[in-house]
Amino acid sequence: MTGFGRAAADIERPGRTRLRWVVEVRSVNHRAFDLKLRCPEVEPALEAELSRLVRAAVERGAVTLSIREERPAAIGLDVDRIHATALALENVRRQAGISTPVDLSAVAAFLSLEGGAAGAGLRHEESWPALRTAVGKALAELIASRDAEGAALREDVLARARHVAKTVAAIEEAARTVPQRFARRLKERLSALYEAPGFDAGRVAQEMALLAERLDVSEELVRLRTHLNHLTGLVDEPGPVGRKLDFVLQEIAREINTIGSKAQDAEIGGHVIECKAELEKIREQAQNIE
Repeated sequence: MTGFGRAAADIERPGRTRLRWVVEVRSVNHRAFDLKLRCPEVEPALEAELSRLVRAAVERGAVTLSIREERPAAIGLDVDRIHATALALENVRRQAGISTPVDLSAVAAFLSLEGGAAGAGLRHEESWPALRTAVGKALAELIASRDAEGAALREDVLARARHVAKTVAAIEEAARTVPQRFARRLKERLSALYEAPGFDAGRVAQEMALLAERLDVSEELVRLRTHLNHLTGLVDEPGPVGRKLDFVLQEIAREINTIGSKAQDAEIGGHVIECKAELEKIREQAQNIE
């Protein structure tokens, strides 16, 4: 399922500038759980905590957790800081005996390096308390957007399941007369042999009975209706149901295929094709459901 969440974490670093980290988490459809972390260099302990938080909230989908530093846009020039930096670099140049004078390009390069070093890396001890809250908020927003999509998917799956159920009812109605129709056609083909010497009418009746048994799909229809009821009940169950839906859909498809192969009837074959088309659409939607 798809979703997006965003939050910010303000981290105080003793003796250094205050940092703001922006947390963004997004998910797209995936058959299993796949997590990608996109953030600056991070300590293993902090990475493990971040992974644990995401796994506790999301069971299925490709999830990307991004953490980046948000730096305020510079407004004008900090002249005092530039002067102080230039003087400090000039003192270092003199003490080191460097002949090359300090120019504005050197000052700008040092200020850029200093600003980048302020937020380099994420350390567990100082970052985790604030990040935990921010990641929790972003995940809550992600789950809310996934829930909204899930509600739409629920309605679509139920509508298609109802259509399959109506088609199954048509199959059941047609299946009642399949043995009689096959027997009638068989009698018509054998009518010319009824008066022939040695014709065994009892054997023909026996074969008709065996044929009727082979064409009977009542057991498959009972199991099929049970699986359909299970399918419609699953979409309202709390918690992740995507994998259960996959399994139930496999069982429904198996019964549909058996009915189509056993019935050997053009009318039922058309209904079976219609059921398969709807089941395929439900299966595609089930891949998006956690």
